[in-house]
Amino acid sequence: MVFFKGVLEDKDNTFEDIIDAYLAYLQIIVVNPAMDKAIAILQKFAEDARKGKIPKDKLRFGSSWRHPPQRDDPIRSSNWAKLQLMDFIQTLANTEFGVNYLADCSLEILDDPCTGALIEVGLLYAQREPSFIRPISRGIQRCLARWLVKEKMQMDFGSSFQFLWQRLIRGRSYRHLMLEVGYSKF
Repeated sequence: MVFFKGVLEDKDNTFEDIIDAYLAYLQIIVVNPAMDKAIAILQKFAEDARKGKIPKDKLRFGSSWRHPPQRDDPIRSSNWAKLQLMDFIQTLANTEFGVNYLADCSLEILDDPCTGALIEVGLLYAQREPSFIRPISRGIQRCLARWLVKEKMQMDFGSSFQFLWQRLIRGRSYRHLMLEVGYSKF
C-alpha cells in the first residue's frame, strides 16, 4: 500500500505507471488470495466427487470433472484443481472473458465447478438480463490473465504436458457461448 501511495504522489509517474501499480496491488491483495481459495473449493469438490457425494447428473458436463484424482493425496488433488482452474481461465480468455450462459439454451457453464468457485470468491459475476458471466471488472480480468501466465511459466515439463493434454483431450470450450455484443459493452 505504501508503494502504491508513493506512485500516486510522485509527479514524474505517468498514467500507465499508476495503472500498473494498481494492477500489481490488485493482483497481490485480491486476485492471488482469491485464486488460492478457489483452488481449495475445487479440491473439496474433487474430494466429494471421489467419495460419491456429487450426483452423476452434476458431472455430466465437462469430462474433466468425471475423472478427479482417485487417491487421497493432497498435493495431487491441489495440482489437479489448479490444472482445472487454469483450463477454465484459458477457456474464459478464449471467449474474451464474456460468456452468454443462456445462448443455445446451454447452462453447462453454470454446472462447471470452476464457475461456482470463482463466483463464490468474488472474481466473476453472473447477470440475469442480459445473461452473461464475466469478471467483476477489467482490472480483475487483466489480473486473471496475469495469474494464468504466471502459473504457466512456473510449470515444469510434466505439468506443462498435463495441461496441454487437458486442453486437447478434456478441455473446456465455451466459444459457442461467446457474447455477441462484443468486448466494447464491458
